[in-house]
Amino acid sequence: MQQPRRPRKQNRNTYIPLLLLLAACLACLSTGFSTPSPDTASPLAPPLFRRQEPKELPKYTCTAVSECQVCSALQIKTLEDCRETHNHQKINCKFDDPKNEEDEELKVLLPKYHSCARVKAVEARRYAHFLSTNVLLALFSGLLMVWRKRKLAAAQYRRMARRIGIA
Repeated sequence: MQQPRRPRKQNRNTYIPLLLLLAACLACLSTGFSTPSPDTASPLAPPLFRRQEPKELPKYTCTAVSECQVCSALQIKTLEDCRETHNHQKINCKFDDPKNEEDEELKVLLPKYHSCARVKAVEARRYAHFLSTNVLLALFSGLLMVWRKRKLAAAQYRRMARRIGIA
């Protein structure tokens, strides 16, 4: 007969680190623990490091200059236009109001590229791959059908030969 298990004696010292960790987490939550943002940087910081509010751009019109192209790995990481579709197209933008064309600060803010959905060369390659896969599948299916038909015809011929007594 087995003796009943005695409950294991818990050491009170094992709970102390857990309680300290819990208290530290609660203290961080209650004080709003966060890192300082660039906006709240010290006023003595050089102007290069202060965050500037983006200017409101006047209305402008853009026309495509080149075809849609695939972005490189570096462009995907650095350019905002490449992150969405991994493709971009060069564009030429002009302000609707001619007086804004003279302002160089505004001209710099005009977009040079925009994201585009499909690259013709990539789509042509995908279509060729799709087409060749379908042709190979059709060829394989046709060969399989001819082989099966010949095999069934040979089996039927042997059965008929046995009935007649030829074989």
